[in-house]
Amino acid sequence: MKKYWNFVVRMLIKEIERFPRNRRSTLNSLVRILQPIQFFKERTLVKKLLQDEGNDLFEIPRKIGFSEFSFNEGFGDRLADFAVRKRQEHLDNNVDKTNSKDYLRQIWDLSKVRGDSLYILQWALDKKVLRPISRYMGGRLPRLHEISIFYSPESNHEYGSDWKGSQLLHMDGGGTQCVKIWLLCQDVLTENGPTVVIPADQSALIAKEIGYKPGSKISQEIESKQFSDAQKIELVGKKGTWFATDTDRSFHYGSRTTSSSSRLVVMFHYIDSESSYCLPILSKHYTRQFRPLPEEVKTYMSKDPIRRFSLSHRFK
Repeated sequence: MKKYWNFVVRMLIKEIERFPRNRRSTLNSLVRILQPIQFFKERTLVKKLLQDEGNDLFEIPRKIGFSEFSFNEGFGDRLADFAVRKRQEHLDNNVDKTNSKDYLRQIWDLSKVRGDSLYILQWALDKKVLRPISRYMGGRLPRLHEISIFYSPESNHEYGSDWKGSQLLHMDGGGTQCVKIWLLCQDVLTENGPTVVIPADQSALIAKEIGYKPGSKISQEIESKQFSDAQKIELVGKKGTWFATDTDRSFHYGSRTTSSSSRLVVMFHYIDSESSYCLPILSKHYTRQFRPLPEEVKTYMSKDPIRRFSLSHRFK
């Protein structure tokens, strides 16, 4: 019976994630009505977050769903060097990746935060980071879903052939909006397989035109026909370059490396409380799959109500 119920929940989640944006927005409105206490608690925390003084690190135009930014605090260099060390450990010691994609290997994640890397979590939950994300999300309190170091190794095929999974054009299906912050940990050019995004407003028009279901992948044949006139923005730049993207609202792809190039990035993934990861009943399915977070994370989040809320969906 339990296996049957889990199967039903998985199928329900997949179906919800494929809802067109208008149907998903209707579902979100219903969830807010059914969770009034949660809604007002979040509104109180958002008000507190936005009242705090300080300069935001970036701004994401809602129409575009994309931003490039920079700041000079030394954090980017420290984090990039940390990612380079983790890649070397992965290659030298055969450290297992923690996801199923060989072309986009997650070689470090939030569950591996320890004392020497706690500074990464502290930055991710800093108010100067959360504020602009909250504003972009229309006054929702961002939830830190994951911190990942991703390594895309050299490919074994020529550029433009046999792409699969997230190497194909798609929109994510977790919710109606999200923010992913990227740090380039090496110089990234086209041949390094950068993330490529289509602005959110263009993506919405194309999605409506082709009857797109979020989460599904666009074949290269359809891409060449239906997306030939779309503006494609490559997240390329020097080591230490930062980007913020909404991959729920924007078509995108990445990791199209060549036989002589690879890519290393750090990604901070933020969702809102209407994401599939947070929906009543369905969230328990995801919670069981999350890797346990270490005590350092639990201690840090427990000292501030905004931090607690931002990570609460990651705890069983």
